[in-house]
Amino acid sequence: MKKLSIYLLLLIAGWSLTACTESHDDYPQPEVYAQGPLYNVTGFSATPTAAAGNPIDLATMPEATTAIKLFTMTRGTLPEGVVLKDVRLEAWPADKGENVSTKVAATEEGMVTRKGLEDMIYAHYGKKRTERTFKAKLLADAVSGTEAQLITMCSFTLRVTPIEMENSYYYVFGKVNSADAKAANKAIMTPDPENDQKFYFTSMFASSSDILVWNEMYWKVATNNGTKNAVAADYDKVYGMPSQEEANQKPLSGTSFQGLPAGTSIPVYFLAPTKAFYTFTIDLEAKTFKWELLANQNPTKYSTMTLKGLAADVAMTSVGVAGKTGIGTDKHNWCALNVNVAAESLVTVASGTTTWGFGDADGAWTVDYDQDNMWAKYCTTTGKAIKVPAGKYNIYFCDITGALHFVPVE
Repeated sequence: MKKLSIYLLLLIAGWSLTACTESHDDYPQPEVYAQGPLYNVTGFSATPTAAAGNPIDLATMPEATTAIKLFTMTRGTLPEGVVLKDVRLEAWPADKGENVSTKVAATEEGMVTRKGLEDMIYAHYGKKRTERTFKAKLLADAVSGTEAQLITMCSFTLRVTPIEMENSYYYVFGKVNSADAKAANKAIMTPDPENDQKFYFTSMFASSSDILVWNEMYWKVATNNGTKNAVAADYDKVYGMPSQEEANQKPLSGTSFQGLPAGTSIPVYFLAPTKAFYTFTIDLEAKTFKWELLANQNPTKYSTMTLKGLAADVAMTSVGVAGKTGIGTDKHNWCALNVNVAAESLVTVASGTTTWGFGDADGAWTVDYDQDNMWAKYCTTTGKAIKVPAGKYNIYFCDITGALHFVPVE
């Protein structure tokens, strides 16, 4: 009897195991096919032209030249029913990865438009006239119906300098369509000594007010040199936030945006996180901004500021529009516009017995606006006089940071 019970248990267990095994085989398994090319595409290649290997300066190209030949393509053989489409460059900054590549349309004849090259640069950098180096691949698609096979023909390096869309001078001030836009040229941003695409402005900011970043060239056109308010057509020329939702959160840092974000009819303004002294930073290449709260929220106040060393002393004016801009009227940023320097002079900035200059000897800084970082420096109260060549200047000074700027008036 005991043996019979054991046999019955073994029989039941066998049925259970058989049922489990069969349950895994109830569904048909898909076949796996070897991966290979969709069609046999052969003979496609390309060679970069001499123009592609040399620096390309879009500003010196004849006005009638709308495109430039960058490669010579050899057309291969395509099977019946297969067509070649979307000849293009995939280009990315040489110091960045291919994962940020930008598509640049091309023709089978090897032509790429001037606008295509400009857009390639602006997709990754600001609009200053600086040579940019890109890596590029020439690609196309062999297309049959809804299927496409990628063709890679060659790779090369491009060095392209855009036309001068923006110069070195950036203003920070409020709304485009108000008196703030006209007054923007009174508040200059200070360039980073190591990065000509990064700029700073230090002031008391009001969290409830609006600021934007203007390039001088756009500002001159939009406001007719400060004589009129900007209009809607000028909105795409300023730097602000990418969305109102992000702006309302008043973040300490984030992404900046030039022009009108999708679905908006006005720019989205930067808002200071709180009402306080901050240094506002914008990096036009990285497309980022940052608010840094000053450790000292009670900087020394000066009632006057004067340029010394010219034929006659020049009084500077404090910057700010009460109640209309994020920049406080607390007399820490100063400007003197249209200052005539009749002859080369040694200049300092002074308030009472406090004097600011640069370096250990007079002339250690000679103003030169044709060279990067020579039109603006950080001065100290122990520095010496600055050598200023004859000319006409807009001159700006921040007594918190010591930033002094000489912008030529043209």
